[in-house]
Amino acid sequence: MNKHNVTSGIRSLYTNRSLLRSLVIRDIEARYRGTMLGFLWVAVYPLMMLAVYAFVFGGVFNARWGSGGDMKDFVLMLYCGLIVHAVFSETLTRSPSAILASPSYVKKVIFPLELLPFCHLASAVFNASIGLGLLCIFLLIQNQSIPPTALYVPLVFIPLLLLTAGFSWFFAAIGVFFRDVGQMIGIAMSVLLFLSPVFYPASSAPALAQKLIYLNPLTYPIEELRAVMILGNQPDWLYWLAYFAISLIAAVGGLWVFQKARPAFADVI
Repeated sequence: MNKHNVTSGIRSLYTNRSLLRSLVIRDIEARYRGTMLGFLWVAVYPLMMLAVYAFVFGGVFNARWGSGGDMKDFVLMLYCGLIVHAVFSETLTRSPSAILASPSYVKKVIFPLELLPFCHLASAVFNASIGLGLLCIFLLIQNQSIPPTALYVPLVFIPLLLLTAGFSWFFAAIGVFFRDVGQMIGIAMSVLLFLSPVFYPASSAPALAQKLIYLNPLTYPIEELRAVMILGNQPDWLYWLAYFAISLIAAVGGLWVFQKARPAFADVI
């Protein structure tokens, strides 16, 4: 009887939470160890990318958010989109190699392998929290206040994190057997950056394109993060429930695939 199933995987995340915390800390430290700026790169890198995109789209192409928007509004809206995309992109880009990069955990010891893809998600969430902190600073500088609806930010992110976790487990599993997945994911995430409403509001797209944009898994969290953090609006609760249900199914499905494929990892690696 296969002891690896969805229930055991969920239970493992809870019982091994201390180990998960240690893996996340080690992952974050390893990324910036030996660099001159160290942990400052957590803030410097997204700000550099924001500056580049703001210059290209806001400066060169003169993009603005709405008919009466200015450059500051565009930068804030753009940053919200980049934060959400970074969580999804960073996690999924690393997930196909999550198991391949740790063969000793697969072959030599009894180790909760489901923690490895989830560790990458937790690291991405840490980076996103820094980004949200910077966004709050920008809002205080520009508007001298933060909307009270910003308290809804965790609720906005919960479905996104469930969806990302499901995809991460799925790609971590199939990445063991199909090594090309890692290359394909990198390309897909670059394309997704421009197909998501990061540089533009979804409402500005043509009617047919809007239908496709709202099928994008990043559209809801991007639009709703802007709503609660910048516009001061409450989330669309009906949309949230539908997105949460789909994300939960994706998370369970991704973990199921991972647990089913898990016994074969040692043979392939």
